[in-house]
Amino acid sequence: MARVIQRFIFGALSFLIGAIVLSVVFGILKSTAGLQIALDGYLLPILFGGVFGLIIGLWGLRLKTHQKKHQRFNLILSAIRHVDQLLVHEKDRAHLLTGICESLVKNRGYHNAWIAIFNESGELVASAEADVGKKFKSMIEWLKKGQMIPCGQRALKQSAIIITENPFNDCKDCPLSENYINRGAITVRLEHKEKIYGILTVSIPEDFISDLNEHNLLQEIAGDIGYALYGIELEEKEIQSQAQQQKTIHDLAERVKELNCLFEISRLVERRSLSIEEILQGIVEFIPPACQYPDITCAKITIEDQEFKTGNFKETNWKLGQNIIANKKKAGTLVVYYLEEKPERDEGPFLKEERDLIDAISERVGSIIERRKTQTALVESEKRFRDLVENSLTGISIIQDGQIVYQNPEQESLLGPLPRPIKFKDTESIHPDDVEKINAFYQNVSARNLPIGATEFRFYPFGEKANRSNMKWVHCQASLIEYQGRDAILVNMMDMTKAKELEHLLKTQDKMASLGRVAAGIAHEIRNPLSGINIYLNTLKKLHHQDGSEEKVEQILKQLQSASTKIESVIRRVMDFAKPSEPKLVLTDINEPVTDAINLTAVTMRKSGIILEKKLADDLPPSYVDPNLIEEIILNLLNNAAEAMKTMETGKKIVVSSSMKGEHFILLVSDSGPGVSLNIREKIFDPYFTTKSEGTGIGLSLSQRAITDHTGFLTVSESELGGAEFRIEIPIKKCR
Repeated sequence: MARVIQRFIFGALSFLIGAIVLSVVFGILKSTAGLQIALDGYLLPILFGGVFGLIIGLWGLRLKTHQKKHQRFNLILSAIRHVDQLLVHEKDRAHLLTGICESLVKNRGYHNAWIAIFNESGELVASAEADVGKKFKSMIEWLKKGQMIPCGQRALKQSAIIITENPFNDCKDCPLSENYINRGAITVRLEHKEKIYGILTVSIPEDFISDLNEHNLLQEIAGDIGYALYGIELEEKEIQSQAQQQKTIHDLAERVKELNCLFEISRLVERRSLSIEEILQGIVEFIPPACQYPDITCAKITIEDQEFKTGNFKETNWKLGQNIIANKKKAGTLVVYYLEEKPERDEGPFLKEERDLIDAISERVGSIIERRKTQTALVESEKRFRDLVENSLTGISIIQDGQIVYQNPEQESLLGPLPRPIKFKDTESIHPDDVEKINAFYQNVSARNLPIGATEFRFYPFGEKANRSNMKWVHCQASLIEYQGRDAILVNMMDMTKAKELEHLLKTQDKMASLGRVAAGIAHEIRNPLSGINIYLNTLKKLHHQDGSEEKVEQILKQLQSASTKIESVIRRVMDFAKPSEPKLVLTDINEPVTDAINLTAVTMRKSGIILEKKLADDLPPSYVDPNLIEEIILNLLNNAAEAMKTMETGKKIVVSSSMKGEHFILLVSDSGPGVSLNIREKIFDPYFTTKSEGTGIGLSLSQRAITDHTGFLTVSESELGGAEFRIEIPIKKCR
């Protein structure tokens, strides 16, 4: 707009000057000719003079513009030449960018210039400016925060130049907008081979803002800058690659030294003739050559009270150490020192790889100590084990490849000295009842179906089958082991002859005791009715010939019948105990028969002054049980508890509870009575054992057998109420 006004003013002045000049000339010519001068006669001179002046003025203005453009072009060419010289000779990116900006301004090609370079993530990595001033710092802060001016955003998205005719008015948010008063701005991106490096922005006079030559020359400069940045980038990558390669070669050489150290340590350990002390001293000597400064490196290993160190060992401030761990305990330390100060590295003057090496050596030393201790312990263990086996009361033998290769003295005393055949093969010496079992055992041993469950069998030692008094009972078990580096079978035999004899004796005694209790119980149950029968028979004998005795005879006959029925009941209970019926399992809630038993006795308990409390769980699952048997058992336990508290005046209480533990029902019947003393708890479930004067002694036996038929348990202990607590544990059966 300013340029248009300037051109209008210049044109008006040119028109006015031309009109004045031609009017003056016309007036002079008329005066000279003696002609009369009229005002209207000046109209044409003024018009033609103004037009002529306007033409002359515009021609001069155009000529001046061409001169400025020519001068501008020369300045731009000078700037391009200087920029090209910089691109050829300058290899430092920062110096190059600064030199380019200064060249573009110094040759008065532009008012100011600045460049911003970004990495692939869009972060500012370099910048340069010329004549921008202090506000360029604000622009740098903008760019570092990831903010970009509008012209820069557009330039990064397209290859064409971006023209901003009046940045002062159009870019108010730009930190540099005040630098562009009466000036335009051109922004172009710097790129090469489709890689964008950044942007170049220049301030340009408004007269040249739309000049195509200006645009082309600026794009050429931008392309040259992009090419130069590409070349610098390649050179930097080459330098980095060479440095990395040299570092890799150096690091590889250091790693080779470390691997050689570990390899030499492994070779040292393999020498079985060396003692642990010689191995540790050798390891210490291998450490300095594996470090980056071998000439000034020393090392020391401390194990308990022993020290192993290099000849030049000396403690300094430059230390690298690690604990030696053996069997998860600290066994010692490994330390490395530098004798001189060196530049700081990963861990002081030491490399991270040296730390890794020290860690690896410490771990290896710990393993060596563990192995040597294990070997020593193994030798001692083998001696103790051999002593244990040789003096064991259990017969031990080892079978390998179908032959007995070892047996201890106890086995020899059982089966005879070696060489001899495997006892399992000699069925002639095996008791006839155990032959089939031994054949199956031997087949499993031969087929290596191990481990095999323990078995017991009888045999006649040394082939003395006829002498039955020499028969032996043995408990035998076989398992697979490794013997002298090969698979073998370990056979353990324990002489059970005396134990079996004692067991047989105890069973006989137990049977006799049970028979005695049964006989005593039956005698006790039958004696009273039999005595009554005898008394009634004697009375009948006296009344036989008396008149009017029919009524007494009839009463006596009823008493005889009652006594006979009682004897029959006793015999029936004995038969029921001897041959109990199978439980009839049905799916039911176990709380139901328990509740039925409680309801049946509730009235009797209340009359006897007994508090009967029920604590039954609500979430018990249904299970297959015989509800009648469960009801009878609970009823029997309740009656027993009431009978036990019969002599008590107060404090009589019974608690019945149900719960679930794992996959089992738990039923508890607890009372506050006198309880069951420890010396008879093992006997109360025996048939016909009773502490009651009128009891039969088979109630608890029948209850225990019924619970056993449910694959459960019935036990007795002391309750929290102070009396007895009977515990029933039955597995939950959800299907049959």
